[in-house]
Amino acid sequence: MEASTRSSSSNSSLKASILLVDDEPMVLKMLQTFLESQQYRVICAPGGQQALSIIEQRSHEIDLLITDIRMPDMNGIRLLEAVRQLLPALPVLLMTGYTDFDLVVEGLKQRAFDLLFKPIDFDQLNWCISKALAFQMTQRLEQQYRSRLEEQVANQTRLLCNQLEELQEAQRKAAEVDELKREFLSLISHEFRTPLNGIMGTIQLMEEQENAACCQEHLALLKTSSKRLTNLVNNLLTLAEARSAKHSTGHIINTPCMALEALESRYRTIAEGCGIRFETGCSRHPSLALHGPWDALHIIAGCLLDNAFKFTTRGGTVSCRIWAEDSGSNRQEVPVMVQVADNGKGIPLDCQEIIFQPFTQLEHYLTRRSDGSGIGLAIVRSICDKLGGSITLESSPEQGSCFTCCLSFSIASVSGP
Repeated sequence: MEASTRSSSSNSSLKASILLVDDEPMVLKMLQTFLESQQYRVICAPGGQQALSIIEQRSHEIDLLITDIRMPDMNGIRLLEAVRQLLPALPVLLMTGYTDFDLVVEGLKQRAFDLLFKPIDFDQLNWCISKALAFQMTQRLEQQYRSRLEEQVANQTRLLCNQLEELQEAQRKAAEVDELKREFLSLISHEFRTPLNGIMGTIQLMEEQENAACCQEHLALLKTSSKRLTNLVNNLLTLAEARSAKHSTGHIINTPCMALEALESRYRTIAEGCGIRFETGCSRHPSLALHGPWDALHIIAGCLLDNAFKFTTRGGTVSCRIWAEDSGSNRQEVPVMVQVADNGKGIPLDCQEIIFQPFTQLEHYLTRRSDGSGIGLAIVRSICDKLGGSITLESSPEQGSCFTCCLSFSIASVSGP
């Protein structure tokens, strides 16, 4: 007898799907008719081998297996053993017309759900099927619960791991900030102490001496120390304003040429005093009237020039160029470039990012040969970030440095100041 599938009602009303296995056609037919009358979907197989083939191909469709024990090609116990390899949780009911306790015991060892003796009592069959399907439903619900629980545990574990990583990262950053604070306090105390010592010592000398010529020298020292202290305070205030987004962007009208002239008049005297050649240039659109953050550009250029003069030795060269790029497709937005270059000591490649951090210097503050607090480049980076500009650096040791900053301006409707 070939395997067949029959249904007494629409699929939507069926209770469950049962694989029925028996080598006696009359018994198979009788049981099939009864089960279909109970609204079960029935798949029939006349022997163990064919039943196993059906299970291998359609395992997801079968909710319960009912099989005779004694069959010629593969008995019910061997079929049960094979099923346990494929579907460990599938409930199996064994049927037998013989009093063969050895086979019964073996079937129970293979975790058969229940045993029915022929002739089959339909009430008992119905009761056993209900128990088996209820047990299977319980198993499925338990498995679903376990799966959801494992998923929740996995999600919570991932969440906790992420939170732990975030906490560790926050602790690392906090440690870096603490270290930066310690370095800052050490550096600032040193920077303030140097000019203050000069001021206090000079005052003491002036009190002890009455020589007018000596007083002039002492006054010059006082002036130098006071100026150094004032510059340090001004730089600290400028950095605080730039980093807190309170620094004025000063949207005024000016031209690249006039901005360069203001810087040239300020630094020409410094260059002459240091014995450094100072070159300026404005190659493109020198008289183009532009509206934008000229005061911010002036601060950036000043910080870059201060650094250039500080790290360039006597006889060296410092240059400053300001120009406007072509506007391109956007005729209202004009990039304005500031470029400061020197032929001083230069900056190693591995240090070219950290020098933009506040209070960072390549030399330790106790042993360095140049004055300064390491604030200037941090001011430049903060202003550029705030205004959506950019700053680039090209440098190598003993070959000098070239800083190029780009800020966005717009074409003014008037010819300029």
